[in-house]
Amino acid sequence: MPNIYVLAKSGKPLMPIHKYGRARRLLKSGKAHIACYKPFTIQLTYDIENPFTDDVILGVDPGRTNIGLTAVDSRGNVLYAAEAVTRNKEIAKLMLHRKQMRQSSRRGERKKRQRRAIASDKTGMAKHTEFWRMLPGCKEPICCKHIRNTEARFNNRTRAAEWLTPSARQLKETHINCIKLIQKILPVTCVVVEINVFDFARMQNPNIRNWEYQKGRLFGYDSRDEAVAEQQKHKCLLCGEADIEQFHHIVPKSRGGSESIDNIAGLCTSCHEQVHKNDRAAGKLKEKKEGILKKYHALSLINQIMEMLLKELSEILPTYVTTGYETKSIREKLQLPKRHFMDAYCIALSFFKELPEPDAIGEMYHIMQFRRHNRAIVKSQRERTYFYDGKMIAKNRKPRFEQKGDALSDWFDKQVELYGEQRAMHMLSRVSVKKSTRYYNSDKRLMPGTVFVHNGERHVMSGQISGGLYLRVVGDKKTNYPRRDCRITSQNTGLVYL
Repeated sequence: MPNIYVLAKSGKPLMPIHKYGRARRLLKSGKAHIACYKPFTIQLTYDIENPFTDDVILGVDPGRTNIGLTAVDSRGNVLYAAEAVTRNKEIAKLMLHRKQMRQSSRRGERKKRQRRAIASDKTGMAKHTEFWRMLPGCKEPICCKHIRNTEARFNNRTRAAEWLTPSARQLKETHINCIKLIQKILPVTCVVVEINVFDFARMQNPNIRNWEYQKGRLFGYDSRDEAVAEQQKHKCLLCGEADIEQFHHIVPKSRGGSESIDNIAGLCTSCHEQVHKNDRAAGKLKEKKEGILKKYHALSLINQIMEMLLKELSEILPTYVTTGYETKSIREKLQLPKRHFMDAYCIALSFFKELPEPDAIGEMYHIMQFRRHNRAIVKSQRERTYFYDGKMIAKNRKPRFEQKGDALSDWFDKQVELYGEQRAMHMLSRVSVKKSTRYYNSDKRLMPGTVFVHNGERHVMSGQISGGLYLRVVGDKKTNYPRRDCRITSQNTGLVYL
């Protein structure tokens, strides 16, 4: 049976109760009120002198996508069990998107300055000495076109000693926030974390010797691209004739492609364009080199965050560690299935000197993490579309990256080949254009993770359609819930119980 969690009048968590009748009487008499429905929590409205609290040991099974959490009391009875699904895989994509937006914005500002300089006749000869700059890390001067840019400042930036990548920092904070979420309903006294250090070289090659660690696949090369070029004898992998000019990810990074040499192909510019535009060329490239997904990426993040995670947890609660070997031995001894919350249960039991009798887990909660702060103003933007005699012929003036259909320049070149330049120019004069349209986000929109009630049932929102008139629910891709019939109970809090 699920536990009923109890809060003191001050909001301090007390030990949960198992008797539903007692909780019902407290609510009916006004001595308590409902603080939360999931997990079901009541808060007392009167003061208790010297409330009883037992030791609560919280076991944490760390992970990149799934985190196991189980709390037990001093006798090994399960008080809480949950699995949290993180959104850590989104972080790298969001960081790349932010980088692209900033680069686009800076390029627009630079082009604007160049246009103004040309209009006011303040440009100089590009080959003049003062229009060439030596940047840090460059072997030759860089030409500044039209106008001088500002002094380079990027080389002055420094990172803190305990700096983590954005993905690792988000994952570390997610683990800490999960523990703080449980501290709101249970008087946790200590935390036990499973710690493992993964040796990727030995996982790749179990027979590796000590001296082979320093001689990896890039040994003797200055960069990964140099190793790929040497592997292909400095010729394009697709045509085999032209020199290498581009390095292409066979499995795109956006789809989990690796950065290793097994996923990189050296191509000439012509073949590189064909691979992005022509599915047949992309299939031919995969026949020559398959490409691979990222390996051990999740384990690498766990390795990065573990030291900082334990350090910050020790500032919040007494923190103990165990190993995966101990967890496995306890799980096999108790004959428990392999689940994240079950592993967390075994991790919590490793705190005891003598293993207690196994306890049945009443209810396992599912927690999902949602993005809380999305400040994007532009929601989407439609492409510029061109029509000839009412029929769509092209999108965009020039082809965008990985555009499958024709752009206006491609269509015009085809007409020149078919009818000649004069006829093509006449056809171009009859082309009509539909401008690109931007769609904006509303400041008052509901964010995914919002909890609402419809016909007495609690749901977690996954998105909106029809301008917010209908809501969609996590785990249900068919039903649309009318917004006017829904009562919002809480906005997105990041970690939400499903």
